[in-house]
Amino acid sequence: MHTLSKTLLTAQRGRSAIPYVDVSLAARWGGTAQLRWERLYTGTEPDGAHAAIVSASGALIRVRTQTKPNGFFVQRAASPGPTAQFGTWQSLGATSTGGGVAIAEIGSRVRVFDVGSNGRDIREWSSLNDGASFGSPTTIATNAAPVRSLAAASGAGGAALILYADSTGALRAMTREAGAWTAATTWSNTLSSIDGVTCASIDGDWAVVVCGTLEDGSSGVWSCVLGAGSSQTAGTWSALREVIASASGAGVTYRQPSLCVADGPRLSFVESFGGVKGYVQTLTTHAPASARFRDHRWREPSPFVGTPRVGPALAANSSHAWLTTPSGVWRAGIAAPDIDLSDSVIYADVKETPRGSSLTLHLAEDSRLDSSITQGSGPLGHEVSIAWGYETSAGGETGQAQRYWTREVRRETRRGGPVTVLEAEDAWWFLANTRTRRQLVWPAHTTSVWNILLRLLTMAGLSASLARSSPSIVSTYPAMTVSPNESLAVAINRLMARVPDLLRFSDGVMEAIQALATDSAAYAYGGTGEHALLDAGRSSTLSRVNHVQVYGDGAVGQAVNEAEVESIGNLLVQVVDRSLTTAHVATIRAEAELRTRGALQPFARITVPVNAGQQLHDVVTVTAPDVGWDKERLRVAGLRTRYDVGGPQSVYRQDIDLGGV
Repeated sequence: MHTLSKTLLTAQRGRSAIPYVDVSLAARWGGTAQLRWERLYTGTEPDGAHAAIVSASGALIRVRTQTKPNGFFVQRAASPGPTAQFGTWQSLGATSTGGGVAIAEIGSRVRVFDVGSNGRDIREWSSLNDGASFGSPTTIATNAAPVRSLAAASGAGGAALILYADSTGALRAMTREAGAWTAATTWSNTLSSIDGVTCASIDGDWAVVVCGTLEDGSSGVWSCVLGAGSSQTAGTWSALREVIASASGAGVTYRQPSLCVADGPRLSFVESFGGVKGYVQTLTTHAPASARFRDHRWREPSPFVGTPRVGPALAANSSHAWLTTPSGVWRAGIAAPDIDLSDSVIYADVKETPRGSSLTLHLAEDSRLDSSITQGSGPLGHEVSIAWGYETSAGGETGQAQRYWTREVRRETRRGGPVTVLEAEDAWWFLANTRTRRQLVWPAHTTSVWNILLRLLTMAGLSASLARSSPSIVSTYPAMTVSPNESLAVAINRLMARVPDLLRFSDGVMEAIQALATDSAAYAYGGTGEHALLDAGRSSTLSRVNHVQVYGDGAVGQAVNEAEVESIGNLLVQVVDRSLTTAHVATIRAEAELRTRGALQPFARITVPVNAGQQLHDVVTVTAPDVGWDKERLRVAGLRTRYDVGGPQSVYRQDIDLGGV
């Protein structure tokens, strides 16, 4: 149950409390801003290598190369925006035709990097006036083989990094220390070829993303960390972690990655398919709100609308993310401000179940309602936050907000007046409709249920919490395969069948809950001085399963509901899970299966004034003498919360479905 203040607890247990409902809308997903890209510039510059930064002064500085005629160009927009001039470039002279370019603000200077005409010299150009002009280049390294990709980043205290990949598939790094570049060192990872590299300073280390191919011919995008002494030892490399991959022979390749830190790590790269009716598209992705780069967790990449054929460069400041190509400039706000809808709400109906929750919201169309919500498709896909509460001696107070996302927007009339209706779903709906692009395989005894769950949630841009989970979720290492085009919700349900934990979303974060028969009650209904009980009802029903057998690898466990077996005979379910290797863990699995399929199913319902902190899977006590309950311990199996101030009689009620503990 959500923690509530003493004043809110007192108010909701009273008989005459005044409802208070807080509702807001924002362009967010899983705590991360949904970028709404606006194109500011469309030019005719030819495609080529390019890079961009937003300097400390707020200037957008871009560099690019072109082949015909050969040249290296830089541009500075002091106040980037809709009225800025993005079509004027300063020429820095000739450059290589395939070595790449990079840019970074290091200390008080903007520095750009390219590869000389011989294809092997790494050159540095320095600006003392925020990129308005540059001096002559200095060669800072010469590579033995032709350079094919170049990246640069700056860190705290004048620290900097240059990465360059060559035609042999090697990646080399140079760091800036005490005002000078160190000698190049070769990374400890291995790729057959590298088709692009990008880097940034994140959380005190160097974040690196590479595109390329493995020795077996498969293509992909991988992230890794070059240590700078924070979470990774300085000068050492972490292993490659897959962002996306394509099987050998599939005809899909990846190139031109770009990385920036906006409201968190954001990444773009180009995916190409060379088969019949081939395509080239830019894909973008980001880390979930709670993840750091070193966690190597990325949402399933999405196509960039209006995809350029050349991979874009990403940059960011505190207010905007920027996406640029030689001939295009886009920007998107990253603040995602909340729009307060509370005063416009006349009806709200939330239905919560273990497999998904939904919200119906009616908004009165008056001067208090933002006009953008009532026009066109309005806030489709936006996050709706709703929190239940009461007017208290401390003012309007609520419990923890729950997050939903708008699936449908309607215009209707209700009792003669116009209303906007929002139909919204929690993350389960989106998990059910998010499908894997490729097969995912975890062999037995290699990855825990928890880490597989994190991977699947990350694909949808979501996070999870272990706060109340069972030991099994981190100690069970199952064999698990997710087929191409399989729903993430189906995959997660199959996965969680291996452990006794129950799942619920709390403020958009998935929580794993260990439901024990010995759990203490979090709240009480119906007794003297306790939360009011308006109605109560119970039933007795047969379970669909009364006998479970679990077959592991050389181990068998079973659980039996003896009373029901004696009454109606054997209703058996058999489970095969080769990751279970002892009779003890197989028996635990069988008992959990039997409880989930039987005791935890709803068989009772109570109606109460809204409890602002009630959550799925909480254990409560109910005192209702008419149905034979005296502090009966029950577990919350479903909730329906209704708020209606537009009808002949106001409603603020909660129906709570209950099952066994």
